[in-house]
Amino acid sequence: MRALLVTALLLFPAAAHAESFLEILGGVAIPVGDNNWTKLAESSPKLGARVGAVNETGLGAMLQFDWTPVNLDNNSFGIGTFSAHRFRILAAATIHKPVGPPHLIASGRAGVGIDIAHASASGSALGVSFNSSDTDTNIAFELGGGLWYDIGSAQLGGELALPISNHNKQGNGSDGNYPFQYASYDIDILFGVRLVSH
Repeated sequence: MRALLVTALLLFPAAAHAESFLEILGGVAIPVGDNNWTKLAESSPKLGARVGAVNETGLGAMLQFDWTPVNLDNNSFGIGTFSAHRFRILAAATIHKPVGPPHLIASGRAGVGIDIAHASASGSALGVSFNSSDTDTNIAFELGGGLWYDIGSAQLGGELALPISNHNKQGNGSDGNYPFQYASYDIDILFGVRLVSH
């Protein structure tokens, strides 16, 4: 987390005097690799928020926060159910540039941060309820870009992104000791609104 804050502070001074923005996005995360990840997860909803600033040339930085309630291939085990969530926090360099027709803005970004994978199980056996969970945190990368249309008070747009992470925690599946062993590559399709302060 300290590295994220240092990166953001290094990038923000050049952009803070110009144009700040807040983005709220939602869409779908589609697993494309590796085999361990695609066998574990299916297409899942995704929500995200980003805050940042760009200077007069369109260059800047931002912090982004994402949440994905993972749609598991197998979410039950006879006497109970599994659930999984993924949280991502990244610092990213970004660029916003007007292109083509009036009011159309292209954006691109590249970020690094942390990917937090959380899994839990709950159920009952012989009338006794049980719950267990485990979490693993590892490095995250992301590349993304899209098009936004300026409507005056806000911008509406869509993006494609490639979030990447790697988890290599071994576990035997017992209470509080889950295995997280996969490298995840997704294709994100996102739509949202960007609020801009000039």
